[in-house]
Amino acid sequence: MDELNSRGESLAESFFAKRDKELLEKLKQELAGEEDRSALKAASGIEDEAVLQGLVDQGITPESLTAVSLIPLVAVAWADREMADGEKKAILQAATDAGVTSDSTAYNVVEGWLETRPDNELLDAWKSYVASIKGKLDPSATSQLKHSVMTRSKEVARAAGGYLGISKISSAEQTVIDELEAAFA
Repeated sequence: MDELNSRGESLAESFFAKRDKELLEKLKQELAGEEDRSALKAASGIEDEAVLQGLVDQGITPESLTAVSLIPLVAVAWADREMADGEKKAILQAATDAGVTSDSTAYNVVEGWLETRPDNELLDAWKSYVASIKGKLDPSATSQLKHSVMTRSKEVARAAGGYLGISKISSAEQTVIDELEAAFA
């Protein structure tokens, strides 16, 4: 009978150990989801919890959102084929504001984009990204994302100061800004 009791206890322990492990894993996932939403909130400025959860559910991480969100700024800055110091500072500030630290890989990627003009395929990839997520997000999230991208893109365009202080946004920069806005249509 001791052997039967021993096996019974062993099975019970195994069952509860497995159940505890599953519950702990579920708790970890819930906490990770909460951390992901908080990080996305900081990176995007989006406040709506449902919108943030939608982004998390689509596999969008703060790192991917941050990197992707900087592509339009880089495209606007390079629109006239040169990177002004003011534009560079504005983009690095936007990266820092989004939580990208100077010792991160994302920061190094952005610095590379500021030194060497990226191929047009980078902006095309961003447009594809926007096309793929805008149908999956609710209109509020899409609107908030669009507002953030457009506002920061115009800030970068104005950072160059225009030609002799006359036009703050050049025609080449405005063309790219219009292209960015069209991606959300």
